[in-house]
Amino acid sequence: MGVLLPHLELAGLLERYVDRLVRTTAKQNDALAEEQRVDLMVGLSQAAEALRASERCDHEPAEQLLRSALDLMEGVDLNRFALSAR
Repeated sequence: MGVLLPHLELAGLLERYVDRLVRTTAKQNDALAEEQRVDLMVGLSQAAEALRASERCDHEPAEQLLRSALDLMEGVDLNRFALSAR
């Protein structure tokens, strides 16, 4: 069976990744890493909500959420978090 609503499935996947990030703890006492981790979690959550808003045809809120997510995630070093959720 194929994916019927891929954007909703992607939203769920993003939120599962956020859940995994919430459960990870910083290995170092690094304030910048923690700030970026929070920005990444909030950005992913906002992206997931934007996908859901798009499904409801709430295009303006969806665009605002995506722009906010992009702003938050722009400064995040994704390499730092690529393996932390395993």
